[in-house]
Amino acid sequence: MPLGVFAEQPSRGIVRIAILSPGTSETRSVFTAFRAQLRELGYEEGREVALQFYLAKGSERLPDLSKTIARAGVDVVLADGRLAAQAMQAASSTIPIIAVAGEPVIAGLATSLARPGRNVTGVATMATELASKQLEFMREILPSAKHIGVVDVTASPGPAYRGLEERAASLGVVVRRIVIRTQSDAERELTPNSLRNVDGLVVPSNAIFGGMSTTLIRLINAAGKPAIYGDRDFVLVGGLVFYGFDIDDAFRLCAIIVDRVLKGANPATTPFEQPTRIALVLNLKSARALGLTFPPSVIARADEMIR
Repeated sequence: MPLGVFAEQPSRGIVRIAILSPGTSETRSVFTAFRAQLRELGYEEGREVALQFYLAKGSERLPDLSKTIARAGVDVVLADGRLAAQAMQAASSTIPIIAVAGEPVIAGLATSLARPGRNVTGVATMATELASKQLEFMREILPSAKHIGVVDVTASPGPAYRGLEERAASLGVVVRRIVIRTQSDAERELTPNSLRNVDGLVVPSNAIFGGMSTTLIRLINAAGKPAIYGDRDFVLVGGLVFYGFDIDDAFRLCAIIVDRVLKGANPATTPFEQPTRIALVLNLKSARALGLTFPPSVIARADEMIR
């Protein structure tokens, strides 16, 4: 298929953008940020653009919703996370897909970040690199830790997780993968008994976790386990540490890329963007509740402290 097939302008009239997410709510801050950026670019909802949400409430319905979107013939799709992007790309090789995804090349979504080669572009959050750094911070906060739980959504460990295992070994710790896809999974896997042999947790940024922040924080804090999160919203509702990129900023970047595509840019030749702002946020109130004191070396690097 020639690359130029994606460069056609959408039909005249209102632009239809489908938003595919494994989440549960349209009101998440990422979607607010996406909408706000579209408005700044001159797209008024109801006049120039119509947003249609397809919320899978987990990962199982993503393939069916993707097929529904493909049949609807929308102009562009915003894919919230790797799983949504993979499902949508499987359903259509022609509809432009703008995705926030951790490792697009490893996930098979693109040939390279500079020249994706297919119908998916967007923002690459480089989740593997971030997860390794989160693991390092957890080890620094808990020098005696030997077993760190890593919350994941995939049925089986992929290359990214195997890379994390290698990094853990170099730090002298063992990682244990904890698979959570639904709230019932969380209620089962994050009990004090289930976590009895885990010293701390790493909860990477993931679209599925976005709608479960309150539940995950409640369970992890009730189990008395320190945790570092890849989504800033978690520390705002009681999480201990956030280290990662600004996810809202990633979705604002997606709105800018949507604008480029609607004006004729080809996803196959439009490079993936990468977040430039990485932040460390410490919740001192949560640390006191857990009986923890952050090392001076960690405090010195904090961008923000919640008291």
